[in-house]
Amino acid sequence: MKSSLERYYSRIRQQNAATLEQRRAECEQKNPRLKSLKEEQGEIVRRFSEGKITSDQAQSRLGAIAAERKNLLIAMGRPATYLDPIYTCPKCKDTGKVGEGLNKLCGCALKKLQEELKDGARINSRETFAAFDPAVFPNEEQRGFGVRCRGFCEKYVAALPHPEKPNLLFLGAPGLGKSYFANAIAYGAIERGIETRKVTAYRFLSDRLEDIANGTDSLRFYTSVPLLVLDDLGTEPIVPNVTKETLFSVLNERIASRLPTITVTNLMPEALSERYDERIVSRLTDKSVTSIVTFRGTNLRTR
Repeated sequence: MKSSLERYYSRIRQQNAATLEQRRAECEQKNPRLKSLKEEQGEIVRRFSEGKITSDQAQSRLGAIAAERKNLLIAMGRPATYLDPIYTCPKCKDTGKVGEGLNKLCGCALKKLQEELKDGARINSRETFAAFDPAVFPNEEQRGFGVRCRGFCEKYVAALPHPEKPNLLFLGAPGLGKSYFANAIAYGAIERGIETRKVTAYRFLSDRLEDIANGTDSLRFYTSVPLLVLDDLGTEPIVPNVTKETLFSVLNERIASRLPTITVTNLMPEALSERYDERIVSRLTDKSVTSIVTFRGTNLRTR
């Protein structure tokens, strides 16, 4: 299953290729010599690949073709680069990836991720480390915890994509800042060029049910995305033979690959054990790969 980013860039490349083809047809109709030059260019490349001409010969003739094409375009009132490949983002050439081995997200991809909105599971620009304000906490104990949690989460982001413990489990009652810090981590991750998916447990299950209905496979993306943030675990319905099996499969695969996963839930360990089977709980709370952060205090939403 292609990620939303892959589909986005594939669509852009197709649109730009279509625009270039329209330009080429327009210019060749006005001056058929341009079509002849294109065909000659292809013939030179073919002959060089077959060893029939030398590199110097190929480069010399290709340079002459490029110069003649440039002059023809200018003569018909078009820019010299009118028939060059079209890129919406020249930096990544509409792949979304830059760096050695194309292993880092381009700035245009980061912007796309930040703007992407899907069913309330948005990585938003409001709940970030920069926007964190200790004054929202009602007492010194909660303020101190919030400041320490921010520092801990910032170190986690700095260590991505390979933190010492790849997983985080945020526990506690509603309204204590769990989802805020999870979003701040996700936002910090995409700023660092790490592809991230933030999704509610309800949306996660809905995707799986759509797979079953349509014969698709979203699990492949959930098991391979570099950082997964699973919010509101425990709010999704328990569908027999689907909910627990899907959750276990994704958690197990990600742990085996040591891919970072952040799980946010209002359920404490005892309630998690009552709702899910031991296989799931043991993977959520495995301290060899998971840092467990328990939030306590006054609900910030009802102050």
